Amino acid sequence: MGLRHFSENEIILSQDEAWQILVFFFGGNAGIEAASLDVKDREFAQALLYEGIKASNQMAYALTLLNSTVNPSTTVKSIMKKLAKEAWTQFKKPRDKDNPKIYNSVKDTITRNWRSVWHIRTQTGELDF
Repeated sequence: MGLRHFSENEIILSQDEAWQILVFFFGGNAGIEAASLDVKDREFAQALLYEGIKASNQMAYALTLLNSTVNPSTTVKSIMKKLAKEAWTQFKKPRDKDNPKIYNSVKDTITRNWRSVWHIRTQTGELDF
């Protein structure tokens, strides 16, 4: 499964916001400083967040998953709200654009599927997704 690509004018995350999202998915300090992130890195972070919100929105219909949401930091929550509010039509009208959620299982899957891509980026400077 591939991630959505964004044109440069569709990227709404700042370097700091993108870094927070990368830390959210990959932990630690994401292996890179926020100031070192380029447009492609910001696109990747936005695509991860987009996928997380979209997949969680699709899963929201399953009542058994309602209690398994990730409780991200206030900073990550505010970035999620910003992305959902500014690009909510891209999410096909999420059920709750003012309080988007990412389920633990979705976060874990995204992290597992894209960790090696990000690791290669931090080691070589090359990002291909």
